[in-house]
Amino acid sequence: MNLSALRKTTPAKWILAPRLIAALPLFVFGSFHLTGMSPLLEILKRASIPFPEINFYLAPIFMVVSGLSLGLGFYARIGALIGAGAMIVATYSKFVIEEWPGPMEIPLALPLVVLAGCLVVLIKGPGAWSADLKASA
Repeated sequence: MNLSALRKTTPAKWILAPRLIAALPLFVFGSFHLTGMSPLLEILKRASIPFPEINFYLAPIFMVVSGLSLGLGFYARIGALIGAGAMIVATYSKFVIEEWPGPMEIPLALPLVVLAGCLVVLIKGPGAWSADLKASA
């Protein structure tokens, strides 16, 4: 599979909605994690995620990049794949952590909705108003 096939998409306009529904929380919560506004290291440790000290630095960067990729529709399938991985970990964490650290606990629906948006983009592509559509034209 080459990169042009990865960026192939249709001009469907409705895909903008799930793309942005996935992009915004990924970017915002990734930024929160990067700036220390959320207790990510404690969440990773309580959920027994492997290599919490490494994931503490890498996961927020990947989330922000994924959010930007999805929001712009630039290599959006790669962004969706990264975002889906992050949301699988977030969903798992919600199930296994008994007492959530920090002042704000996200509802379980949030990572599930973001995951669904990522899956739509993975399957359909980023659609209209995306850099991928312009590149594949």
